Amino acid sequence: MKRISLVVIATIVFLMSALPAFAKEQETSAIQDQELANVQAFAKLYGYVRFFHPSDENEKIDWHRFAIHGVSKVRSATTNKELTTTLHELFYPVAPTMSLSKQNNVTMLSPPKQAKNLTAWLHISVKMNSPQEQYTSERLQSVDTSQIKLLNHVLQPGETTVKRIATDLFAHIPIVLYRNDSGTIGATPQSTRAFTQLQQQLSRIDLDKASLDDPNVQLANFVITWNAIQHFYPYFDVVKVDWEQALTEALQESLNKRTADQFVLTMKQMLANLQDGHNFVIASGLTSNVAFSPYSVQWIEEQVVVTNVKEGIALKPGDVILTINGREATSYYKELEGIISGSEQYKRVAASRHILQGVKGKEAKLTVQRGEHKFDIAIPYTDRTVDEFIRPAIIEQVEDGIYYINLAQLTKDMFKEKLPELGKAKGVIFDLRGYPYPGSIGKDILPYLTDAPLKTPQYHIPLTVYPDREKVTFNPIQYTIQPLQPKLKGKIVFLTYGGAISYSETIMGIVEHHRLAEIVGQPTAGANGDVNLINLPGGCTVAWTGLVTLKQDGSQHHLIGIQPTVPVERTIKEVSEGRDIYLEKAIETINGEKK
Repeated sequence: MKRISLVVIATIVFLMSALPAFAKEQETSAIQDQELANVQAFAKLYGYVRFFHPSDENEKIDWHRFAIHGVSKVRSATTNKELTTTLHELFYPVAPTMSLSKQNNVTMLSPPKQAKNLTAWLHISVKMNSPQEQYTSERLQSVDTSQIKLLNHVLQPGETTVKRIATDLFAHIPIVLYRNDSGTIGATPQSTRAFTQLQQQLSRIDLDKASLDDPNVQLANFVITWNAIQHFYPYFDVVKVDWEQALTEALQESLNKRTADQFVLTMKQMLANLQDGHNFVIASGLTSNVAFSPYSVQWIEEQVVVTNVKEGIALKPGDVILTINGREATSYYKELEGIISGSEQYKRVAASRHILQGVKGKEAKLTVQRGEHKFDIAIPYTDRTVDEFIRPAIIEQVEDGIYYINLAQLTKDMFKEKLPELGKAKGVIFDLRGYPYPGSIGKDILPYLTDAPLKTPQYHIPLTVYPDREKVTFNPIQYTIQPLQPKLKGKIVFLTYGGAISYSETIMGIVEHHRLAEIVGQPTAGANGDVNLINLPGGCTVAWTGLVTLKQDGSQHHLIGIQPTVPVERTIKEVSEGRDIYLEKAIETINGEKK
């Protein structure tokens, strides 16, 4: 009995001693949950007010400073009531006609007697803070107070949107405001004083000194980026993603005291959900020491295979890389694919490039398989990458009457000089496995391949006046290319693959639709259309696709890309022999041999 009693007593003592620790853990978890909910609520309200509440105060605010200031304020709220109070204090000076309520009933502003006209936001895609000119965001005005016409949209006076921003908390945001000769109507003496005070607070935030190691800067960057995508990314109908959950996960990571490196990784992971090949994240402070391996690789036969090597490096095309700096190469490759945004074919190519990145002054330590021989080698990182393919000269006759042209590097002068020969050639192979360099001829080669006018793909620019992409309309644009003489009379072949993106796909899309040539290779990236940019605090830049690109017949291009008429797959054997199966198949096609 004594032994049993001692056991029972010991158990009770243990449980009693564990209770405070357990309670403290529960308390910490609750605080973290509240902090996350606070930042989420701020993030949602930030986007609704910044992009859709058309007050004069809105355009006077530095929204990057406001994001940093706002997250620093809301993080410390300990209850939903305190959060509501903080949100009101933050946004009331900018949006005095907005209200926060537990009710979700929709109302409209009453017309003031002195009102003369209306104002509202029209976003053509959206204008962030980059120097791009093709995308705009403007507050437009009506001639009277009856309604306001914004291109394809007609809004009513005092029109208000109601959005849930937290549990039992709704924001009532007028998206059409009344104006008089002095500007927008709605500010009060109290809101005016608060606005002056807010401006003073924001002026103390030095954006030049903002650091990506600062948790508030990190959180602000997620708030800014998430909202730009939430309201203006044009492919949510194609890409099914829980974007709100993506925000939750990113904020959770950032609240866990992440470093600048980890912040960039988390931003990439968030954007990878969009499957947009135009997504990139560049942190200027983290790229100054970036260097590259003096060889190239591709994913071939489920392995990381060397495809080209800088002269003097003790590797050969066809070598299989087993480990890189102690990491198993294939699993590292797959890990990189997971943080790259885009189609499967694009991620495969992009991972082949990312895996080459290192640090200046360091070495890539490799374990390599060459046939039956396995060896270790250390190769210093350098300033430049190596071409993924071993290519002929920019213009070269690769077989009697058959010319190869690297379209990524061909200039107009080069083309005009060779045009008499090319016009009589049996066949011409245009290599578009890549992106045309500045100054190259690009799509201007196409008029010489046709007798009839050519149509570009369709570009649809989103026109947005409501939040959360509601009732978005599009401005369609399509261009015509007229034929030129002399027309190339021989058989034409284009080479392409998953790394051909954007402008390359414009060219390939015209080739595909008008059947100007055989297409040898693999599907292109499936990401075309003008990029939109955000320059974020802390020296970080984020990009995404700002408009919808459709094929000429109106069908989907995004993620699909341009399909080859003659598909090819590289093999390790072919690469080790120094052969280019793309080029071989192109020559076979021109010669009429079996594909």
